[in-house]
Amino acid sequence: MTKKRRNNGRNKSNRGRVKRVHCIFSGKLIPKDKAVSRYVVRNIIENSSLKDIQEACCYEQYTLPKMYFKNIYSIEAAIHNRIVRVRSKEGRKKRQSLKNKSTKNVTNVIKTTLNLKNPENPK
Repeated sequence: MTKKRRNNGRNKSNRGRVKRVHCIFSGKLIPKDKAVSRYVVRNIIENSSLKDIQEACCYEQYTLPKMYFKNIYSIEAAIHNRIVRVRSKEGRKKRQSLKNKSTKNVTNVIKTTLNLKNPENPK
């Protein structure tokens, strides 16, 4: 039978079994290495009421604390809720994340702007 992915959709390597975790949408138990995890940072207060609270605060430079969540999704829930997209056969072979691509593009833009400001420096 043909293989769809070279890692069989898991990050298990040489381990026999992996601890199971709960999906936050479906409550389904899934292996931790197969789960899609996203780290979410949010303000405690929504943006609509943030201005009112800052005006009522007695401290001038007080920053409100943030909430930190690690959301774990099953593959089915992640695709259904558009956290992860289905990729083509060639797209599945690419192992770079989109975040890495965007940071590389930003560093290239910064380097080119620095070269424009300093023409005597070729690199």
